[in-house]
Amino acid sequence: MKRNIFRDTILLTIIQMLLDGIGLLLNAFMTKQLGSEAMGILTLMGSFFRLVSMLASGNVFLCASRFISEELGKKTRSPKAILYDCLGVSLGLSIMISGLILIFAPWCSIRFLNSDALTRPVRLMAVSLPLVTVTACLKGYYNAFCKTTICAISDALQFLINAILTAMIVWIIKPVTGAGLCNMTAFCTIGSTAATLLYLLCCLGSCRKEAMATGAASISIRTYLKLAIPVMAGSALTSFLSAANDALVPFTLKQSGNSGAEAFSQFGIFEAIVIPVLFFPSTVLVSLSGILVTETARENAACNKTRITNMTEKTIRQTAVFSIFVTMILLLFGNEIGELLGGGETAGKTIALIAPVVPFIYLEIILESIIKGIGSQAFSSLNYLAEYIVRISCVLIFIPVMGFYGIVLSYYASNIFGNVSRLIHVIKKTGMQFSAVNLLGIPIFSAVLSAQLTLLIFHIFHAEADQNFISMGIFILLSCPVYLAIQKELFSLNLQAEPEKNRL
Repeated sequence: MKRNIFRDTILLTIIQMLLDGIGLLLNAFMTKQLGSEAMGILTLMGSFFRLVSMLASGNVFLCASRFISEELGKKTRSPKAILYDCLGVSLGLSIMISGLILIFAPWCSIRFLNSDALTRPVRLMAVSLPLVTVTACLKGYYNAFCKTTICAISDALQFLINAILTAMIVWIIKPVTGAGLCNMTAFCTIGSTAATLLYLLCCLGSCRKEAMATGAASISIRTYLKLAIPVMAGSALTSFLSAANDALVPFTLKQSGNSGAEAFSQFGIFEAIVIPVLFFPSTVLVSLSGILVTETARENAACNKTRITNMTEKTIRQTAVFSIFVTMILLLFGNEIGELLGGGETAGKTIALIAPVVPFIYLEIILESIIKGIGSQAFSSLNYLAEYIVRISCVLIFIPVMGFYGIVLSYYASNIFGNVSRLIHVIKKTGMQFSAVNLLGIPIFSAVLSAQLTLLIFHIFHAEADQNFISMGIFILLSCPVYLAIQKELFSLNLQAEPEKNRL
């Protein structure tokens, strides 16, 4: 069962980019309708819900994708047996977590969300967790079988239903209280997840032939638990640290002299405008990362080290080329993008300030997929722990002193530290050859030269390159082919020069 990585990546990218574009517009719409303070509160609630969802499911999507992929790479296999193990373990865990949240909902409401009025919405969230878990497990199952179309449709269906329900509630009811926002989040999640689960169940017949067993499963339930627990623990740790970081940001913004409303407003602008803008171009990498996990896991199970090395070198080089071009665009147009999306001057300046760290942020997406695919989950967990210690330390130290821009510093420190560590680990494990010229020198030179040539064209025709999205679109259309042509020629020259150096 050979996968066309390029074709699948293009399909997923087109769909995901459309969804992310709609999501970015929805955030801008909600910010204008509800205000940035409400968006900050909504972001904090979303962080809490992601935490409990990850704890409840044990990151079953990754477990199902990886372990079923490995099972398919073996001669004697039983993919359905692995699916049942995933479902049984994750569903049991989600029911247990749901029960605990139902019991301790008042404590969660007060301690994490800072309001005793959120007990009922928190319990409503808890009820949805088994539904979310089963849906994630089936998505992982289809991903392992390379059912790209099913995965793409399920993601689109879940997102669109959630977005439509959210937009309707915001337009009609305009919830701004914590309880109203929390109820909206839970209601939209239940509705969109239920519809997605129904679709995934209807598609089970499409995997009937590939899922036929050729013998007993290669791992027992005990072995499965032994392999899955590090994945669950790593995911839980990452989610907890992320939620803790989100909870600390408004708190430390208050320490810098902001009122509670101002703190949540700044936090809302950062999470609803700045972060989605930075991550929007990474859609292609997110699509590729899900494929890379299964491909790397399958090749690793087949002990095909050469294939893993080639995939690693190619994807990391392409990630560097892509991310540095995105950095150039954000540096030139970050201010305009932030203001046009309703984030004001604060969002625009922040986008431009964080743009240089984008290559590290995008590199993480690819490196984590490779790390998980080769089974280095222990390193991933420890690295995330160290990365979040750096980020949270910066939040606690610098935001009270520097205010909002302390968040920028925390992003720089944690992303550079964490992703340099990941890159070193991947180089050691896969045997890829590291080249600073290929990963940094050539893309940066190509970006600077293509930008200057494009700006020269604008100057010759007396046009402005910074007025609106139309001029930005024209700039991208003109500079992108120039950038690709320059870096392609430089890569070719560098490859020709390397044999000559070796002969000398």
